[in-house]
Amino acid sequence: MRPTVDQSLTPGLQLQLYLLTGLVLLPHVAHLPIAVSLFLFAALALRLMSLRLPRLQPGKWLLVAATFAGVVLIYNQHQTLIGRDAGVSLLSVMLVLKTLEVRKRRDLIVTVFIAYFVIVTQFLFNQSFLLLAYLIATLIGHTSLLMSIQRVSVPDSPFEIYRRTLRITLQAMPIALILFVLFPRLTHPLWHFGIDASATTGLSDRVSPGTISQLIQSSEVAFRVKFTQAAPAPEKRYWRALVLWDTDGYSWFTDQDQPLDQHRTRLLAAGEAINYRVFIEPHRKRWLYALDLPLTAHSHAELSPDFLLQARERVNRPLEYDGLSSTDYRLIGLSAAQRARALKLGDGVTQRQRDLVSSWKDNGQSSESVVQQALGYFHNNPFVYTLNPPTYRTNPVEEFLFDSREGFCEHYASAFTQLMRLAGIPARMVVGFQGGELNRMGDYYSVHNYDAHAWSEVWQEERGWVRVDPTAAVAPERVRSTIRTGVGSIGEPVRFLSQGDGFIASALRDLSMLADAMEVNWERWILGYSREQQFGLMQLFGFKFMRQGGWGLLILSLVFAVLGLITLNLMLQGRIKQGQTARLYQQFCKRLATIGLPRRVSEGPLDYSRRICLERPDLAPQIREITKLYIGLRYGPHQTRPQRQALLERVRRFRPRRLSRAG
Repeated sequence: MRPTVDQSLTPGLQLQLYLLTGLVLLPHVAHLPIAVSLFLFAALALRLMSLRLPRLQPGKWLLVAATFAGVVLIYNQHQTLIGRDAGVSLLSVMLVLKTLEVRKRRDLIVTVFIAYFVIVTQFLFNQSFLLLAYLIATLIGHTSLLMSIQRVSVPDSPFEIYRRTLRITLQAMPIALILFVLFPRLTHPLWHFGIDASATTGLSDRVSPGTISQLIQSSEVAFRVKFTQAAPAPEKRYWRALVLWDTDGYSWFTDQDQPLDQHRTRLLAAGEAINYRVFIEPHRKRWLYALDLPLTAHSHAELSPDFLLQARERVNRPLEYDGLSSTDYRLIGLSAAQRARALKLGDGVTQRQRDLVSSWKDNGQSSESVVQQALGYFHNNPFVYTLNPPTYRTNPVEEFLFDSREGFCEHYASAFTQLMRLAGIPARMVVGFQGGELNRMGDYYSVHNYDAHAWSEVWQEERGWVRVDPTAAVAPERVRSTIRTGVGSIGEPVRFLSQGDGFIASALRDLSMLADAMEVNWERWILGYSREQQFGLMQLFGFKFMRQGGWGLLILSLVFAVLGLITLNLMLQGRIKQGQTARLYQQFCKRLATIGLPRRVSEGPLDYSRRICLERPDLAPQIREITKLYIGLRYGPHQTRPQRQALLERVRRFRPRRLSRAG
């Protein structure tokens, strides 16, 4: 037999506990105030050092002072002790402070259970698939600690506890799946109640110089789109979000105090309509993204007079909707009020700007010719398309056009739109996204923040509203390639991702796409599993009685069925494990009983062996060997073929005889 040892609170278990505590707290660093995070990991570091230097472990009064300091720190950072952020900070501090007083087995168990609660709070901030996998790993680690501290024997392998914990976790999965699919769902998950969505696209309804070039540094996904037919070419993938009609000479916006004239511009679609489905991330605004130009609005949205797709309420959680658009269209119809608004100039118009526009209008040039000359001005002069333009403080359009000539898409769109208005051509700025990267693993396009873009729309009498992208006149790669993020020095030209970046870069991109595809399916089928989908699924399988009260009965029946199967499996495993071993030992006992040495009801194998060895010393070596093999197979953690074979051979050769009376 292996020697039994008391493993409660060995240094090894304590080290595992403190390291696992750090892993549980690590994801919260992104959500907690810096001061709170420093407090947590400083206290944890102190506890780790106390394993080597026990005198560093704080006493009772120091723990009281640390607790008071932690509460004061949380209140100072959050101005409250109530709510999601303050509550998570408080629970995290409780967890770390508990590790400082771990001295007994009970302390370790309490610490593990507090860690379970901290693990759950991660979902208040993030519900991603990768985070779930990470948290399951920490959960298995903490549960393994609970199993380790209950052991009384040394395990054969350091991984044995983890294997058993994983086996228990897998046994619980069917019940978790049943409860997920069948348990009555709330309208929204608990983590959405009263909590703002943490992910935002970053687009603003007021565009100033530098607004989009700052957003472009983020690689977060704004939305994903799946086409039901062939996707349009990259240069046609403009995603419309906002139309900005007004300017003060510095920024572009749409003045909400001046409602847009309800004169409906007519849309004439010439090409085939394109169907697609959009999976949008929360951005706390009403606007939705549609391929330029949307033909209809879905049931939870409306189409504005300037063909913007707008949700009926703010997008505070992930949303998916169907879109129908045309990339080959004409927009006709412009009211007098819209024309006046599209010609209104802001401050900062200079004589140099007027002279530049006048040179284009000489000799009675048409509006289309003026547009082409303006694009030629950007193309033929040393303009630079850069992620890090200089700061234009006084007159952005003037300084950009004639001095620096370094800018990002909002600089080009802003300057072009103003020049068109100076030329008497109605113009407006449009903000949204352009392009999108194909995810080959999921057969959809991901549109990131770095795909944010601004362009212009000008009114031409013979064609209506026409999209003009002045950025393409300077950097045509912008509408065909993805921007390579990274600030660089001021005025450094934008770099674009190429298809020939090498094997390693390609492999990393494929791995990223695979992770994103998994995340999309996780959000769609797990996080997005709604009450309506649940009812639809139940009706699909014929369970229409659920609405009348049979829901609980079905759940209980399936749960007890799974529990029954698990119990049966454990019983069968026990029989298989004990079957041959128990039969051989019974045969051994029966042979002893035939010579007048039966086993008493109250005797265990060891007691029986000791008594028989005293009565029959001549049989003692055989009896001790058979008993040792039986106990090892019957009560040990593992059975091996050599052990079973040895017991079988010893029992077969065991042929005891009665002692003669003369002997």
